[in-house]
Amino acid sequence: MPLSIFTFPNRILFGESARGQLAVELATLGVTRPLIVTDPGLMRSGIVNEVIRALERPTLFSDVEPNPTEANVLAGLERYRDEACDGLVAIGGGSPIDATKAMRLLATHEGSLIDYDLTTGGSAKITANLPPMIAIPTTAGTGTEAGRGALIQIPATGRKTIVLSGFLLPSVAICDPELTYGLLPALTAGTGMDAFTHCIESYLSTVDHPICDGIAVEGLRHLAKGLEAAVQNGADTTARRETMLGALLGGISFHKGLGVVHSLSHALGGSGRVHHGTLNAILLPHALRFNVEVAAPRMALLAGQIGLGRGGDGPGHLATMSELLLARLPLPRRLRDLEGLDHASIGQYAKLAMIDHCHRTNPRPCTVRDMEDLLDRAW
Repeated sequence: MPLSIFTFPNRILFGESARGQLAVELATLGVTRPLIVTDPGLMRSGIVNEVIRALERPTLFSDVEPNPTEANVLAGLERYRDEACDGLVAIGGGSPIDATKAMRLLATHEGSLIDYDLTTGGSAKITANLPPMIAIPTTAGTGTEAGRGALIQIPATGRKTIVLSGFLLPSVAICDPELTYGLLPALTAGTGMDAFTHCIESYLSTVDHPICDGIAVEGLRHLAKGLEAAVQNGADTTARRETMLGALLGGISFHKGLGVVHSLSHALGGSGRVHHGTLNAILLPHALRFNVEVAAPRMALLAGQIGLGRGGDGPGHLATMSELLLARLPLPRRLRDLEGLDHASIGQYAKLAMIDHCHRTNPRPCTVRDMEDLLDRAW
C-alpha cells in the first residue's frame, strides 16, 4: 500500500518501508548529527543497522533497559553532549522512545528529571526549547511515538515517574509495520494488549475530548482485525499493519487520559519486574467490572460502537470480551503467574498506584482499598 503522511498530533509517516524516509526527515529537521537511541536486543537483531544504513554521521547509544531508568537517560545525555549531537532518533518499543524523550528534555532544560514530575507540577516547567526527535516504533503497543509523556524509573521517587508535556511529542513518528514482523507471539500479544487497553481506558476517561473518543473506537476496530491474527502468524502483513495502526491510534487517544489499569500497572512494574502490556491485559477485565457502577452508560456506548452489547448487556459483554481475548492469547491470566510479584506487597502496590496520575481520569474514583481489592481479584 502507498505511504501515508499526515499531521495529527505530530507529523506521522505510516506504511511499509516508511523507515526509508529517515534521512529525508532528518534533513528536513536540520539534523546533521543524530543520536540513535535503542536497546541491546534491537542492536543484536540487525534492525537498527538496517534502519540507519543511509545515515552519514549517526552516533549510537544502545544501553536502554526495559522500563528505562534515570541512569539510562543520563548516560545517553552524556553521549549526546560528548558527540555534539543536534537531534535524536529513538528506535524500539516504549522503553527507548520514552528514554529518548527524557534525554531530549534534559538536553535543553536545567535540573534533573524529578523537577519535571507531572505529579508535582513539573509539566509547567517544560518549554518548546527542545532538539528535534524522530520516533520509530518496532512494536505495536505503547503508542508513545504519538504521546506527550515519558515514564522513567527515578530512584528519588521510588516509582515509575511521568514527565509530560505537549512539547515532548516527537517531531516526527515513522511507523513501519515491517519492523514488527519478527516480534515473538507473546511480545506481539503483550504490546497489542497495551494498545487495546489504551483505547478502552481513554474512551472511558472522564475528560471530554470527542476527537480522541472517535480515535479510540477506530483504534479498537483495527486491533480487533489484526491482533489475534498477528499473534497466530507474525508473517501476516495485513494483521501487522492493522495492529500497528491500532497502536498508533491508541497512543493518540490517550491524550484524553487513562484509568486505574495503568495506575496499577505502573505500580506493579515500577522495578522492571514484568511487562507493562501483560499487566494491563490481566487487570483490564477487573477494572471494567469495577467501573461499571458509574460508567455503565459509557461502557454500553463503547460496546455498541464495536459491535457488542446487542443482547442488552453492553458493559458485561465488554468485560467478557477482554477476558476471552486474554484467554486466547499466549499470556498469563493471573498476577500470581508473573515472576517477581508478591501478594504480601499488595498494600505497597496500592499506595504507589494512588500516587500515579492515570487513575485521576478513571470514571470511578479510587481509594487505596479499591486498589487493593482490584489487585486481590486479579491475583
